[in-house]
Amino acid sequence: MDKSGQREQERTGTAYCHWHPGAETGLYCSQCGKHICTQCMVQAAVGIRCRECGKAVPLPTFDVSPSYYARAVSVAAAGGIAGGLLWALINSIFGGIPFFPSLTAIGVGYGLGELISLAVNRKRGKGLAWIAAGSVALAFIISWSISPVGVTVFSLLFLGIGVYSAVVRVR
Repeated sequence: MDKSGQREQERTGTAYCHWHPGAETGLYCSQCGKHICTQCMVQAAVGIRCRECGKAVPLPTFDVSPSYYARAVSVAAAGGIAGGLLWALINSIFGGIPFFPSLTAIGVGYGLGELISLAVNRKRGKGLAWIAAGSVALAFIISWSISPVGVTVFSLLFLGIGVYSAVVRVR
């Protein structure tokens, strides 16, 4: 607000919005004290705030930087390859036991999700969930290419549960 606007406010006792100088208002930010109109106000838990003071700040848990994504992708790739090899080994050893190779999908999914979560310092986000799901899919493709077993409805169901287990760890 310029000097003439301040003098007018002092003389008439009316306040004008900091961002809309033509809008009279009786409201002000509870943090910085700037006058604000109803278009500029942001409702906060402790009163009304201006645009600057009322900005929503993401929780640190959900604030994932590009370096964390790079770390997640590298751990997911390495873990997906190792998980796929382990999954193929379990399929070749315990393939005769019904449902046991399919149950391995849940363990691999949980393990990959936990590895990615640890690598990114327990951060969470949709991007990390996609990375975790991709790592389980990579493990499945590797295990299936090494020891191809018949893909049944049950094996796909357990694969879905494994993907869900990985995603829940980072979402």
